[in-house]
Amino acid sequence: MAELSNRLFKRRKSGKKLGLGLGGGGAKGSVHLGALKAFEEEGITFDAVAGTSIGSIVGGLYARGLSAREIEAVVLGSGINDVKTILMSRLSGSGVDGLIGIATGKMDFSDLKIPFAAVAVDLYSGEEAVFTEGDLVKCMGASSAIPPYFRAVEYNGRTYVDGAFRNIIPCDAARNLGADVVVGIDLSGNRRSSENSKRALDEMYPVNGITVCDPSAAGYGACDVMIAPDLSAYTATSLGSLTEMFEIGYFAAKEKIPEIRAALSGRKRRVKI
Repeated sequence: MAELSNRLFKRRKSGKKLGLGLGGGGAKGSVHLGALKAFEEEGITFDAVAGTSIGSIVGGLYARGLSAREIEAVVLGSGINDVKTILMSRLSGSGVDGLIGIATGKMDFSDLKIPFAAVAVDLYSGEEAVFTEGDLVKCMGASSAIPPYFRAVEYNGRTYVDGAFRNIIPCDAARNLGADVVVGIDLSGNRRSSENSKRALDEMYPVNGITVCDPSAAGYGACDVMIAPDLSAYTATSLGSLTEMFEIGYFAAKEKIPEIRAALSGRKRRVKI
């Protein structure tokens, strides 16, 4: 306990706020849970968090005060990791926000313990949307609405789809919440083009305003420490490999702990690419 207290004291003494940007990647979001478990063990907590897609679900629940294992229980309880549940969701038209709501009940941004941002994209204007207030479940659902698995989400008179079309690792959103040092977790392998996902979007929504872009640029440009494990053996639908990916996230985060501490102490200068 004394060691844990000392770690927390040192970070607070630096006066720097630590932010976390959680990337999108479907089932690969299990990596986020493993990383959060590692951070818990090291006494590293975050003052702000932003998420895209599955990163928004994990991030929103973390901002609510849940531990890695508690978040895992909510995700499993929602059924978004189950193919049959996803299919039934499509047939019923309930969407990912409906599944999340079943597991969590109604939640608002005002219920959160730390600042949080969920990143989505307006289906028709193509503009990035960063939600920081309002209906938390609806906004997490909008951020996670990736075709063909989930339909677009209607919210406040606009239609939104997955934030990964424009910003797959929203470290910039975490920095805009007031973070001085930002840690990112990339599940996409530094994806430099949204072309493949755009094809699926066009098939489901032929009329849309979203253009092909580099969805990783903002994340890599705004982070101080990027955790980017090799996930080439897995896909967004690798639902049978959740335990393996949890462990990958855990050890990848452990390896970056010295780098994170150095960034907090001011010994590392942020480099944009």
